[in-house]
Amino acid sequence: MGNIINKLIVLKLNKAWQPIGYSTVGRAIVDLAAGLSAKALDFDYEKNEAGEYILDEYGEPIGNPIMMTPIDWETWITLSVRPFDEVVHYGSSGEKLMRVPTVLIAKNFNKMPMKTFRGKPSKEAIWIRDNGIDQYTGKRLRREDHTIDHVHPQSKGGRDTWENLVSTHKKINSEKGNKLNSEAGLKLIKQPKAPPPIPLSAMIREVKHPTWKPFLVNIDD
Repeated sequence: MGNIINKLIVLKLNKAWQPIGYSTVGRAIVDLAAGLSAKALDFDYEKNEAGEYILDEYGEPIGNPIMMTPIDWETWITLSVRPFDEVVHYGSSGEKLMRVPTVLIAKNFNKMPMKTFRGKPSKEAIWIRDNGIDQYTGKRLRREDHTIDHVHPQSKGGRDTWENLVSTHKKINSEKGNKLNSEAGLKLIKQPKAPPPIPLSAMIREVKHPTWKPFLVNIDD
C-alpha cells in the first residue's frame, strides 16, 4: 500500500461541491480533525440480497455511489471499515483503524479559484488549451499519440511560447521535422494563443480515486 499518508488521493471541493484542488491524505485528515473548515464525503454503494457490497474483480464497488453524505470528524472515526476502503491507523499506539477520506468539502469556502497561465507552457497545459484536438487535422488525439509541435521550428528560432506551441499527432510532428508549415504542407485550424484564466476545476482531470468521477468534467479516457 506504500505510505498512504503522503498519497494525493483526496479531492477538495468548495461549498458548492465544485473541485478546487487536491491534497495528501495526511493534510486532509488534519483539516478534517480540526473540525472548523471541512467535512469528508462518505460514499455508499449498492448491495446484493445478502447485504454484501457488489464488487468487481479488483475488489472495487460496481456502479456509481447511491448516496454521498458529508461527515464530520467525530462521526467519520466511528464508520466501519469496508473491504474496499483504504485505511490508516490512529490512536495512542495505532491500534485503531479509520477509513481514508478521498473527497473533502470546504464548509465555508464558496469561491472558484482561477488558474492564470504564466511562463513556459507545459505539455499538459497545451493539451488542455487545445482540448486534445490536433491543431492541423482537427481530429481528437489519444494521449499516447499526443505531442507538441513548434509552429516555427526551434532550429529556425522558434520559442517555447503559447503562440508557437500546438498539439498534434506524433506522426505529423515527425514528418514535419524542422520544416516551416508552408514547406510541410500544413495549415493550422486556428492561431494558437495564451488562454484566458480558467476555473481551477478545469485543470483537475486525472481521476486519482474512483470517488472523484462524479465531480470531474472532461475526464480523459
